[in-house]
Amino acid sequence: MEEKLNKTQYRHISEAGVEILQYMDSRRKGEEKSLLTRWEKFNKACMGGLDWNTIVTIAGMSGAGKSSIANELETSLFDCNPEESFSVLSFNFEMLAMKQVGRKISSKMDKTVNELYSGSESLSDADYNIAKKEVETNISLYDIYYIDSPTGIEQIYRTIKEFHKNEQKKKKNNKYGTVVLLDHTLLTKGRQRESERELLARLYKMLMHLKKEIKCMFIILSQLNREIEKAERMSNPTMHYPMKKDIFGSDAVFHGSDYVMISHKPYMLNLQIYGSKNLPIVNPLDHRQAMIYWHLIKNRDGESGLVLSMLDNLKHNKVDEYFEAGKINFNN
Repeated sequence: MEEKLNKTQYRHISEAGVEILQYMDSRRKGEEKSLLTRWEKFNKACMGGLDWNTIVTIAGMSGAGKSSIANELETSLFDCNPEESFSVLSFNFEMLAMKQVGRKISSKMDKTVNELYSGSESLSDADYNIAKKEVETNISLYDIYYIDSPTGIEQIYRTIKEFHKNEQKKKKNNKYGTVVLLDHTLLTKGRQRESERELLARLYKMLMHLKKEIKCMFIILSQLNREIEKAERMSNPTMHYPMKKDIFGSDAVFHGSDYVMISHKPYMLNLQIYGSKNLPIVNPLDHRQAMIYWHLIKNRDGESGLVLSMLDNLKHNKVDEYFEAGKINFNN
């Protein structure tokens, strides 16, 4: 027993050297790739997209678009990577699965969910039939699976392992991977008398362990605390940008994540300018549309501190890229 334990506890550096060379060779030959997202800016800022066996945390205030980002990723990862073999397992603790599909229909049809759900006036037969066709011939074909009911960390671990094993066997592809989404961290069930910070520490510890066991990637949604709304910060442009300490349970989140991105919509705070560089609050070409800024505050394999300019199209459950006329700028 002791001998067996020792073999699993250490390896010579030469073994890791062989592995990294194989990885570099596979990457340069295009045999192994990151998963492209539909946002060119994000792909450029990271490893050409979302890399396997990483933990990506997307944080933000309520209404800053993080759930829409996750909802878009669920489907667009398939659209952007048709040759890759993977499935999405979504622990969707905040919203019913059918409402997630409703958001996808909204995005595909460029209609608000209010229109789709006959909020102000009844949806026409023609639009309903378009939605029906979209679900039956497009959306239902994605390899996406939902878990609606909040559950504990141990159960999440077992579920992911079992799901990955079953899907890998079904697809008969040794390059198969599982993309796990969790919306959001504080809806995970904790132990009796366990604090939310203790829960987060256990959750990220489990994710760090699991990413070394199977080919997977984690996209975790998290909340901001109220620090960013304090008057002294809103009155000082040098303190406008979200920081590590603004994320609830920041120590566990920051330690456990390979990438930490904060999606921020300064319009929600009634700011007139944003940051010391006076970034616009609304789209300069359309003042009815708010700007959203993605702050990449941790980037394990690249440059941290990048600010990516995006556009609020949340009424259609989208976040779109913003490019100045004739200029592509990844660092504002």
